[in-house]
Amino acid sequence: MEYQIYSDPMWGKRIKLTDEHKLIARWFNDELYENDDLMKRFVHALDEDVEQVLQGKEMRILLTHGEAIFESHGLYHDSDDLGDYAEDDLSLDESELAAACGVEDLKALLESWMAFR
Repeated sequence: MEYQIYSDPMWGKRIKLTDEHKLIARWFNDELYENDDLMKRFVHALDEDVEQVLQGKEMRILLTHGEAIFESHGLYHDSDDLGDYAEDDLSLDESELAAACGVEDLKALLESWMAFR
């Protein structure tokens, strides 16, 4: 997994990933950045080899044996709810609703991010 870690003058330390892994970057940039409790639970969860789910404000991560699956809460909207907005010309970008990677890659990314942070 290729990534770039940089410092943004307005938003602080950020991670940029490829399009297929954008949701993972959002996990770091939006969910973990200023949430020390979630960060501690995330680090601890990566060290365990059991299936578990971590909930963020806008997404969740499912950790299984060797794989991490990131899912936006937008995946769980009822079609009836979205139908209420059909006339508003809004669209849901489905490419940013789910992403997956190996736990080892995720651990390497986390270590780099924490060192830069």
